Amino acid sequence: MKPSKAVVLAFILLFLVSSCKKAEVPEEKVVKAGSAITFDYAAGFVNGTLFDTSIEEAAKKADIFDPNRVYQPENVVIGKDPLIPGLLEALMGMKEGEAKSARISPEKAYGLRIENATQVVSKSIFDEPDKLIVGGIIIINTPKGDRIPVFVKEINEENATIDKNHPLAGKTVQFAIIVRGIE
Repeated sequence: MKPSKAVVLAFILLFLVSSCKKAEVPEEKVVKAGSAITFDYAAGFVNGTLFDTSIEEAAKKADIFDPNRVYQPENVVIGKDPLIPGLLEALMGMKEGEAKSARISPEKAYGLRIENATQVVSKSIFDEPDKLIVGGIIIINTPKGDRIPVFVKEINEENATIDKNHPLAGKTVQFAIIVRGIE
């Protein structure tokens, strides 16, 4: 008895299907602990005022352009490089090419504002008092030997007022982020 053409065709198809390797679908990259990522961002206040960005055109439009700055995507390793906690949370799980907006509370942004964190100090304690600028960051040594960054709030002939709060402490911030690459 001759096998029918349908049975032969069925065996041939079965053989072809069984001998084919399953097509490997590349695993989709997502931001996770240890990922090296590249991302662009725009950071502003809830009212829409931009205060920082990695995008030159956006900085120019917002009138915050600094000609001494290089505008380019940020490169960080998640869990290794410092990021504010709310931005880190927003980035986790994002995919390459994905864009997201994240509103970040003060606690997860630049911290709550601490009252009485300012201090008036004599300019004579600084190595280069004439290089102090309002809004600048300086590192001071505490009596315990710790080095902490503080912000210069005011300067007069004899004294400087320093603030241990970040200038954005107590503020809710809005981030727009785009993940450009994930390794």
